[in-house]
Amino acid sequence: ALLEWLGEPESYFEAASCAFDGLDKFYTYPGFELTTYPVGEQDFISEIYFTSADITTPEGVGPGDTYEDMVAAYGEEYTESFGQYTYTDGDTMLIITIENDAIFSVSYLAINGQIG
Repeated sequence: ALLEWLGEPESYFEAASCAFDGLDKFYTYPGFELTTYPVGEQDFISEIYFTSADITTPEGVGPGDTYEDMVAAYGEEYTESFGQYTYTDGDTMLIITIENDAIFSVSYLAINGQIG
């Protein structure tokens, strides 16, 4: 239903899944990329990757924002490694990469199963 709502992607790619039986699917839309993985006859979202400053999290954080913007929205309960800040909530990780004092990328990643 989500893919129907999003409409035709700018590009689409699929490849044999490394972790599941079936195909991982990669959809590119204006401002973000969506990756799915198969479970039986269904596909579940494994990652949403923001590629544009026009796309933000529900809290309003996106590429081009600052570390201070990130902390104001999410707090300091993150793990950091080489400029990558990870917030974990249940089975979902929010990963924010900062380069040259600005947010370079934002992605949501499923830990075990569907992004919730």
